[in-house]
Amino acid sequence: MLTAIEGYYDGSRIVLTENLALQKGQKVIVTAEVVDAPVKKPIDLSVFMGRGKKMFEGDAAEYVKGLRDNDRIQ
Repeated sequence: MLTAIEGYYDGSRIVLTENLALQKGQKVIVTAEVVDAPVKKPIDLSVFMGRGKKMFEGDAAEYVKGLRDNDRIQ
């Protein structure tokens, strides 16, 4: 037998708002409807662009070579 009843989640368990005769261990199917869920705004990455000094003002290979030339403690 399938029946639909309403309820709510109280933070730790699902509370039914109607009486339903269930036996211990009885199998149930729970379908959740998310109501009034907050809408996530997409992140505008353009606000982070163009800030600070560019890492590569020239050739990237020259930049990496410069890092390797100074990677030893003397």
